Amino acid sequence: MDFLTAFPYWFIIVIMILNAIAVQFMNIDIRNEDKKEERE
Repeated sequence: MDFLTAFPYWFIIVIMILNAIAVQFMNIDIRNEDKKEERE
């Protein structure tokens, strides 16, 4: 599979990695939203 054919798949993988990093930096956890509101 040449690069141009695989590009969409690599692009999806890159977006998933960037998304995971962004979520870690934002510290968003759906399960702990109530606790975070109490702290604020």
